[in-house]
Amino acid sequence: MVQLVISASQFQSQVVDLLPCNKRQKSQLIYSMLESYGLLECFDHIIDVPSCQRKDLEKFHSKDYLNVILDEQLNWNPQIDGNEDQLMELRKAWNDITTSNEASKPDFKTYSELLHYYRDHIEVSEHNKKRTALEAELSDVESGDEVTRRSTLAKFNLLDDCPIFPYLPLYCYVSTGATLSLAQYILEGSERTIAINWDGGRHHSMKTKASGFCYINDIALLIMTLRRGGVDRISYVDFDLHHGDGVEKAFKYSKQVQTISLHMYETGFFPCSGSLEDNSSGKSIVNIPLLHGLDDSTLQDIAKRIIVPSISKHQPNVIVIQCGGDGLKGDKYSEWQLSIKGLTSTITSLIEQFNCHIVLLGGGGYNNLLMSRFYTYLTWSICHQYASEYSTPIDDLIQDHCYSDLYSPEQFKFWYYDQETSGGSLKNYNTTAYIEDLIKNIPLT
Repeated sequence: MVQLVISASQFQSQVVDLLPCNKRQKSQLIYSMLESYGLLECFDHIIDVPSCQRKDLEKFHSKDYLNVILDEQLNWNPQIDGNEDQLMELRKAWNDITTSNEASKPDFKTYSELLHYYRDHIEVSEHNKKRTALEAELSDVESGDEVTRRSTLAKFNLLDDCPIFPYLPLYCYVSTGATLSLAQYILEGSERTIAINWDGGRHHSMKTKASGFCYINDIALLIMTLRRGGVDRISYVDFDLHHGDGVEKAFKYSKQVQTISLHMYETGFFPCSGSLEDNSSGKSIVNIPLLHGLDDSTLQDIAKRIIVPSISKHQPNVIVIQCGGDGLKGDKYSEWQLSIKGLTSTITSLIEQFNCHIVLLGGGGYNNLLMSRFYTYLTWSICHQYASEYSTPIDDLIQDHCYSDLYSPEQFKFWYYDQETSGGSLKNYNTTAYIEDLIKNIPLT
């Protein structure tokens, strides 16, 4: 028997979409698609109001860094609170013409409503609300030195790709709590668990700074929680286009935690790490640096000849998989050409081959309409294999739901990006000779 667990709700998706790179859409599109296909009904446990405390975050991140990003003054902004959520009108129109129970579910017109709902359902620690002198200085520009303020923000990399944004503390507690909430089902359960949080997977964040749209490293915190709970060995596998540098660095010296990352590795490509030279002789760090144009067949070959043997050698009790989708055809990066079916097949093959607990987390992916399809199909594939309830099949056309109109420029086709060829295919520089050379230089035995 397998128990299926997921952290997902309208509340969670609206909070997570505060993240600027989500463009106030990504998580809500994913959640709505999961609901429209009846996939949430396949799960044994659904976490709908996830949370964590500052003390949980302090187990990995520095106090000085948390002082800045968890400043309670950031949980209020009159300008953003004056605007309705961008997808609100679509939801309202849908509920006006349907007889579904959507209207009876919590829906939030302003971001302050999200905060109040969270506080009504969660016991918020007083320590979470307390402001330090540093926080006060950072929050009040008029009373402080702007040069000093920017210097402090730069110290924690809270400029450029990781700016301070309204309700950042709420975002951190909810998005990280969604991942950490999965751990209890693994630690307390007696059967194999497959646990999911498509809003997690923030693999770039470091102990003392933000990086690459990642503020809290929920992956590192999850792994630390599992280790403290008695899990002997954990394998982490990262399918994101970018190197999982934050997770690798967090467990660089651990023999119990194995980090495997396959990623684009070319001069100047963020985060400019993850070379073969960084691999450890003890096989706890396995970097698979790849080039432009990676396709499905090459990915499957890499999984079969590198990833599976590496995991088998480690013999983990839990496998944590970061399912970033920025290597898919249709993503804005256009560096790899993986299909939804191809990447899903590679991920699910790992789940099938290793009879241990599995945690699936989200990650990169910057075409929101594409990502909603990917995580829906990946969830459907898992439910189809392991759930007792049968969900709606994935047909050629997207299931009708409140955000359907957003898919009209793509003719409502579910497989639009897998089948779309007008842009042509990329040249795959990951040749047979290149892959053979990788295998020679990665210690597998």
